[in-house]
This record gives sequence, structure tokens and C-alpha cells, in this order.
Amino acid sequence: MRSVLSRFFRRTHRFPGVALRDRRRHLVVRMDTTNHCNLRCSMCPMRFADTDPDRKWLHMDPELFSRIRRQVFPLASIVSISCGAEPFCNPRIGSYLKELCESGVPAREMVTNGTLLNSENIALLVKYPPTTLFVSIDGARPQTHAAIRGGADLDKIVENLDTLIRVRGKRRFPMLAFSTTLQRDNLAEIPDLVELAARVGVRAMGLVPLVPYKGLSTLESVVDPGSEPALAIIEEAGAKAKRLGISFEVACGGVRQTECPYLVGTVYLAPDGAVFPCPYWNTGNPIGNLAEEDFAPVWNRRHRAITESTCRDCPEVNSRRREITKDH
Repeated sequence: MRSVLSRFFRRTHRFPGVALRDRRRHLVVRMDTTNHCNLRCSMCPMRFADTDPDRKWLHMDPELFSRIRRQVFPLASIVSISCGAEPFCNPRIGSYLKELCESGVPAREMVTNGTLLNSENIALLVKYPPTTLFVSIDGARPQTHAAIRGGADLDKIVENLDTLIRVRGKRRFPMLAFSTTLQRDNLAEIPDLVELAARVGVRAMGLVPLVPYKGLSTLESVVDPGSEPALAIIEEAGAKAKRLGISFEVACGGVRQTECPYLVGTVYLAPDGAVFPCPYWNTGNPIGNLAEEDFAPVWNRRHRAITESTCRDCPEVNSRRREITKDH
């Protein structure tokens, strides 16, 4: 059965887009220009934010973003302008989309929950398009999606995507992709999610295994993608995706790797400029800050920051066995 899963497993969930041929562009950059989000999803550490007395709410400073564009973007084959927060909560997101669009980065990505795709934000996406817009969809039924995604209205999100596709017209970008956090509550709906993606006009769908952060009581919701029941559903969904012409991938969180897929060429940048060599890194221990120093010396010392203790809770290794602690 694992040979079935090997057809869908990837270390990342990159979707159809641009051929990446420039060897100088060796980085995958994930960043957030804000630490705000309008939802409190069941599996997201953002649920801790409202009761954290030390949390500083902020949007990225324009000068900091321009600094990142000058120093980091020329090294990147892929830049995702959002990662753990909702990008459309940032009132400056239009200018940042413009800078990213004009930067020359081959693959430009954005992750959104889709609830704030009003006419103004849709116009921005069409004028300064990322190559791929990932929309977080965690249920084929409105009840399932709402239960996982903090009450988000699936029907309204689909309506927003219909509008985006209509306004985009014959333009190629942004291509649409569903990003789904695989968990017990939505496992049975994955094949139906593929059908929903096809109806909406989505080009690709990726499954990301749930990371059980401590305090969220989600450990029992974790699904082993390699288990026999999950494999059967993933095979059904993959076959359906193939028939419908949709790229279908499973990011392999929780599967032991012989080589880390992140520490070689991935960097995460927080909205205050903090630099982390991995999107799962404990955010209480950045390796530097681009508001205070240049990127090159920060990146060059990353290996000294990587120790057994910093990687002990990596979900690539043990997310199915215990909850992961992460400061925010």
C-alpha cells in the first residue's frame, strides 16, 4: 500500500507553475507581512494569540519589506508572501504584492483562508498576481469546514473564488490551489474535496498532515497518511484528481526523512524581520533579524544554530507521537 502513497508524497506541496532554472535562486522563502488573522482555526496556534499578554500585534514595515526584496528575493526561486497569518489583514498587502510581482522571483505564492477576497482584494490579485494562490479549504461540507476553520463560510469562499476566476478571465495567473490540513474530521471528505476543487476551477490540491501543537488538544485528530484506511482514501482521491486533471500531492509531515527538506534551502521571515531556518522552528529563538542586520551574515551562521534540541520536536519526525511546543 505504501507504493500507492509514494505516487502522491512530496516533501513540499508545490503546484503547477513556472519552470525554475536559475541555479543562483537556491532559496524557498516563506514569510508573513502580518501576524494578524481574522479566524481562529481548531489546529492553529493563533488561538493562543488573544490571551497572550506578551504578544505584539504588528504589520511589516514597508522599509523592512523593501530590504527583504533587495537582499533575499534575488536568491529565491519561490517566495510565499504568507505562511501562518492572513495576508489580507495587512492594509499594505497591495503594495507588497506589487513589489513581489515586479521582483523577478519565478514562483510567487500566497496562502489565504479566502474569507477576505472582496472585490478590492480580487482586483489586487489580478493586477499583481502571485503565480499560485493557495486557499485553505478543510472540508467538502460547509459544516466540516466551519468546525475546523473557526466558523468560516465555505459557500461564501467558493463564491469569492468564482468571482476571482471570472475577473481573472483568460489570464493564467493567479492559478488556484486548495491546501487542506489532513485530520480525522475531514479524512473521509478528501475525495469530495477533489470534486469541489474541479467545480471551482482549481488546478491543484495538496494535503498537509496536521501538526498537533501543545495546548490545542488536537493530538487525537492526527492522521497517519501511511495507515491502511488513510491510504485507501488518498488513493481514491488521487485517482479522481487524475481523471479531473488536478495535480494532487501529499506533503509528508510525520514521515521520517534521511535528509531534512527544510534546513538546506528554506527560510522563514516573520513580520518583525526575525529570521528562522525552518517554518517549524521555535519562534522564540530566531537566528537573526533583518530589521537590524543584513541577510547574508544571518544566513551564513544558520548551521551553528541547528542543534539536536532545536530539531527535537520537528513534526517531520514525530508529529504523530506527541504534541509540538512552539512559542508565538
